[in-house]
Amino acid sequence: MLPMIVPNPSLASLTESASDALERFSGCTPTWFAAAPGRVNLIGEHTDYNAGWALPIAIDRYTVLAAAPSGETGQLRVHSLALEEERVLSWEALDTPHPTAWMRYLQGVIVQYRRKGIECPALDIVVASSVPLGAGLSSSAALELAMAHLLESVTGQSLSSAARIEASIEAERQTAGVPCGVMDQTVVESAHPEHALLLDCADNTFIPVPFHQADVALLVIHSGISHSLAQSAYAQRRDECERGARALGVSTLREVCLSDLPALDDELLRRRAHHVVSENARVQRSVAALQRGDWDTLGTLMVDSHTSLRDDYAVSCDELDVLVELAVVEAGVYGARLTGGGFGGCVIVLIDTERLEAVAESIGRQYAERVGWAPLCYRIQSAAGANELCAAL
Repeated sequence: MLPMIVPNPSLASLTESASDALERFSGCTPTWFAAAPGRVNLIGEHTDYNAGWALPIAIDRYTVLAAAPSGETGQLRVHSLALEEERVLSWEALDTPHPTAWMRYLQGVIVQYRRKGIECPALDIVVASSVPLGAGLSSSAALELAMAHLLESVTGQSLSSAARIEASIEAERQTAGVPCGVMDQTVVESAHPEHALLLDCADNTFIPVPFHQADVALLVIHSGISHSLAQSAYAQRRDECERGARALGVSTLREVCLSDLPALDDELLRRRAHHVVSENARVQRSVAALQRGDWDTLGTLMVDSHTSLRDDYAVSCDELDVLVELAVVEAGVYGARLTGGGFGGCVIVLIDTERLEAVAESIGRQYAERVGWAPLCYRIQSAAGANELCAAL
């Protein structure tokens, strides 16, 4: 059977699913809800931890938490609908990373809020999510920000958006053990509908850039490869960038121009730095293209970004390269590139809206013939961040 675009459950239906599941799980109706979106990065990959620029959007796929007071003291009971798993986090073990990886994102947020004097009471929680796992669409940041907003609803104590973002970043770095940058949590919290965020990762400030999708669509295609190598490689690439910056006598690669790169004797470090410096320039050019509605230029920049990620940064894989080739060469879209950390996950495709279904079918059929399985295709649109979503719940 040829692949179809995966239906997108609404935020309301996810909330209803979480509510029904909590009643089965704990015997209680939900007292609190929180939600956060996933994200996709239009361009600006692996620039955030180099104090560079990125151009992400929040997407209309969400993680919803439904919660009620627990009958058990001193613990958090969590049931994930997507994973069909139930896990328990004891307050006595709060300072030891949970043995289940996805629970560490919730645990880390609880730890960070405790350090700010906000204590999480015993809760039963159900997680319902339409953000694909292992796809590079930031299911982790969605879970973190949803938990942060949930804690504030439960306790009646609120942080600023900036403090909420910081707590979520530190949760991922310290408890989950992922040396992430600032992009994911910032856009998941702060995005605006029909806008991308031009994010300056040097000071975590951003400017909304209008992105009206009347004539163009974004298609995200999952390669079927979980980005399982991304975490270790992410740390390695970050180290290589830091070494390159030190060799050039600067604090970060943000301060480097292309003309500075020949001074790097190490070819590997020079290639890593070349990606970061050229990608920062592509972000700035992409903003100008968005403002003009120049989809041809934006698409070309996306393809150039993928080539750089493949050749200079070495974070692509055969399956992602095949998807980009099928989209650009065979289907004739505006552009395509890997999105997220790489080593699997998804590509993002910029395409005329009227060609969406036909191109998804064509890419899916040819990918299945070449790789051996049909990819999952998702149409996405820009969405509000968690701060706006939770205010509306």
